[in-house]
Amino acid sequence: MITVISATQRTGSLTAGVALSYSQLLDRKHIDNQILYLSDLGPKELFENFNGEFTNSFSELVEKYLKNSEKFVVISPEYHGSYPGIFKSFIDCVGPKFFKTKKVALVGVSSGRAGNIRGMDHMTSLFHHLRTEVYSDQVILSGIERLINDSGQIIDLESLNLINAQIVGFISF
Repeated sequence: MITVISATQRTGSLTAGVALSYSQLLDRKHIDNQILYLSDLGPKELFENFNGEFTNSFSELVEKYLKNSEKFVVISPEYHGSYPGIFKSFIDCVGPKFFKTKKVALVGVSSGRAGNIRGMDHMTSLFHHLRTEVYSDQVILSGIERLINDSGQIIDLESLNLINAQIVGFISF
């Protein structure tokens, strides 16, 4: 199972559209996957579970999206030259045991021209600290507004080719 993580708290974000597109591409390759939208977590829910003891609903979320996944794809927008604080808070809340020895692929999303490359470097360091293997073929989606349609789905053929190449490599990683 691959869990695609939309690593932002903003509802209706372009990142969520990219996560959906990624999941659909995995579906076409008959790869079991699911999407975890961090926008579905309320701040209260996340911080209620910060002390190592999870509420029942948070335990179910961790079980479904983290514990039972072998691999992760993190779709992260650029927030002030890095990744969103909600993602770091989520990682801090669940701790390293759900990521240790697993594998992750990174996709950076931005309106600007850098595609969150700096944030992906920060996430690479974070995942290495958690002892998660980071797939080296990272996808950079710069100028995201030009790459998607009104439904938030990726329509740019070059971007779709990059994602498909990442998926093929990540499956065998």
